Amino acid sequence: MRNRDPFLLCLIAGLILIAVGYNEGTETIVLIYNFLNAIPALDPIFPVIAVILFILWVIAWLGGVAIILGGVLLTIRHVRLGKWIIAIAAGFGIISLALVIFWVLWTAGLVGLLVLTWLIMHTAWAFALILTVVARHIAK
Repeated sequence: MRNRDPFLLCLIAGLILIAVGYNEGTETIVLIYNFLNAIPALDPIFPVIAVILFILWVIAWLGGVAIILGGVLLTIRHVRLGKWIIAIAAGFGIISLALVIFWVLWTAGLVGLLVLTWLIMHTAWAFALILTVVARHIAK
């Protein structure tokens, strides 16, 4: 089977993301939607932007299922599409992770307790996101 190792990494990562209820990327897409909606110059093309963001939101909402689907596509000659789906599903999660880290550093209240709680809650999906990045990188 072609791209067996990336598929297995995607399968493991997808199952982890399903188990932890991962859908962090959806919040980032809603944030982008609200930001772009506030720019009056984009009004003429905003319906197109909204449709694109909705498609991205659905992929991010699927989370672990999208990662597994991307892994399956890697094995059946749709490597480019599989990599794209993996990038969307994991990419917005990585952006969300960076935003959460920024928010924790910005707020700085009870930092030790907050960071410890955050690390405990997010270790599983952060590990799964790293697995997806590795799988996407080694896919041929």
